[in-house]
Amino acid sequence: MPHIYHGKDTLILTDVQKEDFPSGLSRIDATYKCRTTEADNLAPLLNAGNRLPEFPTYIIRQNPTRVTGTDGFTTFTSSSFAGTLSTSAGVPTVFGAAIGDFTLNYQYQVGNELLTAGTNKLKILSDTITRTFTILPNISVTTLATPTESVSIKILSIDGSDLYIGRDFIINTQYGRFTLAQIIGASQIINVNRQSFGGVDEVQVTWGLAPGEYNIYG
Repeated sequence: MPHIYHGKDTLILTDVQKEDFPSGLSRIDATYKCRTTEADNLAPLLNAGNRLPEFPTYIIRQNPTRVTGTDGFTTFTSSSFAGTLSTSAGVPTVFGAAIGDFTLNYQYQVGNELLTAGTNKLKILSDTITRTFTILPNISVTTLATPTESVSIKILSIDGSDLYIGRDFIINTQYGRFTLAQIIGASQIINVNRQSFGGVDEVQVTWGLAPGEYNIYG
C-alpha cells in the first residue's frame, strides 16, 4: 500500500555525530534526508564551503555523499569542521629534544675590514616545544607568539679554542661577555605541519633553537 508523506520539503536532520580533538578542532558528521524530487534543489545547501544548517559555526569541508533510496527519499551525509582558534590558552604543550650543529664566529673590524678572529663549532642538545591548535586559513604561523616556556640547552661538544665558554654558557671576549642565548637567539619556529579542514586549519608548530652559523662582533 503506498504511503503519502505530508512532511516538509526541506532538508531533515536525522543524525548528528560530533567529535572534539585536543587541538581545538571539532567535527560534525550530519545526516539529512529530503524528498528525492527536491534533492537537486537542496543539495547545494550542503556544498563545500557552506555553513552547516543548524550548526552555523561549522563549515562544510567537502560536498556531501548522496544516496537515493527506493522509498522516495534521498540521504545526504556531510562532514563539517570548526575550531576554537586559540593558540595559547588551554593548548597542550609537548616538550621534545633536538641536537643541532652551531658555528660561532668571533669577528672584529679594523677600519672598513671585517676580520674573523676565531671559530668554534658546537653540538648542542636543546629542548623543543610543540603545540597543536587551530587557526584561520589566512593566518600565517609567522605571526604567532613564541611560547613562554624556557628552552634549556646542553653543550655536547666544542671544537676550537678561540672562545672560552664557561659552565653557565657565558662567552668571554676582550670586548665583553655574552650568553649563548644572546648569540643564538630565542627559540623560533623550526617545523610546521598544517592541514586544511575547510574553514579552519589544524596546525602543529615546533619551536626550538635553529642550528646554523652565528657571528659575535667585537
